[in-house]
Amino acid sequence: MWQTIGHEKAIRTLQRGLQEDRLSHAYLMVGPAQVGKMTLALDLARLVNCVGEDRPCGDCNQCRRVSGSLHTDVHVIGLEAQKGGSGRTRVAIGIDQIRAIQREASLKPYEGRYRVFIFDGAEHFSEEAANALLKTLEEPPDDVILVLLASDAGSLLPTLISRCTLLELRPVPFSQVADELETKHEVEHTKAVEIARLSGGRLGWALEVLSKPELLEQRAEKIEVIENTVRGNLEDRFSFAATLATRFTQDRESVRRELALWLEWWRDVMVTKEGVPNLVTNLSKLEGVQATAEALTSAQIAGTIAAINETSEHLERNVNPRLALEGLMLALPRL
Repeated sequence: MWQTIGHEKAIRTLQRGLQEDRLSHAYLMVGPAQVGKMTLALDLARLVNCVGEDRPCGDCNQCRRVSGSLHTDVHVIGLEAQKGGSGRTRVAIGIDQIRAIQREASLKPYEGRYRVFIFDGAEHFSEEAANALLKTLEEPPDDVILVLLASDAGSLLPTLISRCTLLELRPVPFSQVADELETKHEVEHTKAVEIARLSGGRLGWALEVLSKPELLEQRAEKIEVIENTVRGNLEDRFSFAATLATRFTQDRESVRRELALWLEWWRDVMVTKEGVPNLVTNLSKLEGVQATAEALTSAQIAGTIAAINETSEHLERNVNPRLALEGLMLALPRL
């Protein structure tokens, strides 16, 4: 039984490859974080090693050992902290990891039909690691399957991409995510719908917030900060900009996520203004969204969305973060 939800095209590709004995020696699975890439990769490991009748059965010893991370022929290779040339610590998949895999790949499978190597975060290969992996991709052993997982194929070497079968995993329809939460995890309907919308079609994210409800609480707090900043005076806005700018120098990714949340909230304001509140993502914050939509024109809302996008671009181009974020605060309409 496939564990993957909502990626039927990719599943059909793998099933057809097995039935026609045309499985690729390497797959590149591309899609947003927590969209289901790792689940599909493990499904592939179960598929090629399953000894049941309807592969992957999920019940045979091979499937259970893969599911329990016990299978000696299935390896997940992730990011490791490494020292860069500047002496700073960076996170990458390094040459030593690839060399270890190459030694493993030269051996026959120990307990299954195939050795499966899953590279989680393939866009983070070091240059040496990517070039070393190319040699294995060019002359792959018959009983080895390499699976590269990446959020963005554009960050990989073209030569790596050309030697893999590409499987693109797009966000799952919200209705399918909500149905999964309701039927298999007994989530109340309204909450399931909101989590599905917040997930952006990423079932992995939706399941994570079920096990970590504090994530939704933290998100709600950040939305409240957005609402307070929008309603605040210029001094309040500049204070927020200074805080965010300081954080940007220490943790750029967290600021990127915060601006993405700003963009999402203002998108909710826009769809509400245009009369389609059923498209709102943050359902529990609908009252504040509606109040903002009523107080502003469509042009003001569109201008704010454009200003957020422009600020994100400025930060990526290493414009002074405080100036960029203060510019955004000045661009916000007064309520």
